[in-house]
Amino acid sequence: MDEKSAKTNKSEHGQDGDLTRRRTMREQRAAEGHLKSQVIKRSLVVGGHKTSVSLEDAFWDELRAIAHKFGVHLSQLVGSIDAERQHSNLSSAIRLFVFEYRSHISNTDGMSPTAQAVLTGLKRLGVMH
Repeated sequence: MDEKSAKTNKSEHGQDGDLTRRRTMREQRAAEGHLKSQVIKRSLVVGGHKTSVSLEDAFWDELRAIAHKFGVHLSQLVGSIDAERQHSNLSSAIRLFVFEYRSHISNTDGMSPTAQAVLTGLKRLGVMH
């Protein structure tokens, strides 16, 4: 292997090449914005039981904002979603609720019965303003 090939091989497969590829991938993800949001797994206590939920950053942010708007703890909102979900796993149910809530933010009357039941569950807790 000549010197040029050795340098190319090192930059493609060695530490320098790995660092460059990681930096390039990170820059590309940043340029693409929220569409490449990282999935974050968090533990919550829901209904007295510890559970783990995996969601993208954007959904965690929106879920926290919704909980804050209604003056409830994140675990209370997730508990209400969990109590009303039909067939999907909890992470999917949360995504669907956040999407539907944000889609009908100006008129919650247009929300599905399941999403309305989540908000009703919060009212039963006596925590909604």
